[in-house]
Amino acid sequence: MHFRLIYRVCVLFIASTALLLANDKLKVGASVDYSEGYYGASTLTNMTTTSVQARYISNNISLRLDLPYLVISGPNNASVSSDSTTTSPSTLTQYRESEGIGDAVLSGIYNTYDNADLGLAIDIGFKLKLPTASHQAGLGTGQPDESIQLYAYQTVDDVTLMLGTGYKWVGNPQNLHYRNTINASTGLIYQLSNLASIGTILDFKQSVYSNLEDQIEVTLYGSYKLSSAWYTQIHTYKGFTNMSPTFGLGGMIGYQF
Repeated sequence: MHFRLIYRVCVLFIASTALLLANDKLKVGASVDYSEGYYGASTLTNMTTTSVQARYISNNISLRLDLPYLVISGPNNASVSSDSTTTSPSTLTQYRESEGIGDAVLSGIYNTYDNADLGLAIDIGFKLKLPTASHQAGLGTGQPDESIQLYAYQTVDDVTLMLGTGYKWVGNPQNLHYRNTINASTGLIYQLSNLASIGTILDFKQSVYSNLEDQIEVTLYGSYKLSSAWYTQIHTYKGFTNMSPTFGLGGMIGYQF
């Protein structure tokens, strides 16, 4: 518990320090994501997440704040888990329709190594989920989560290979006992031109319940720079376990000042 408190203080310190640095880049955007899945139940759960984002980039530090709004329909034994866009089972079985503000997420990436000659870069990331969503409505756990990530990128010509792994300290809501989880990902990014790129990512997320399947899903995405300031991205994904979304798609548009 003391470690998690220290972690939150360190995250907020890094964020406030970066914002005091020289004014570099500020990006704002909006996104929408739709997903559906059974998550171990016999009835389909549908979830639509609409978010606004702000990202601040200064030197080798990037900070991002996400503010989501959730619309969920499905059985109560599929509920929002330790972040605003994944689901996990609970012991309730009644059908419900809920909507409201999701959990705000503060995240950041620190570039610890970048060698252009070798095409190699290493980043350390953090994420702090703030419990702004209603636990009673099934939109969140009502508890904060913290996670730390490690990413490595190897670029050869127009292709970049990404490897990542991380650990999440999950907040436990009342009467539920979640475990802390690990995750891993790998992906390929292909730069089509100075304006466009496509990529794919394979994600593994450990279940917060030790007796249920983990989440495995693959995402395909494309991004395009509309102008010197405007950019957009679309994505679709599919899960490969009973606890994963069976299908999802979404997109975003952003502006860089």
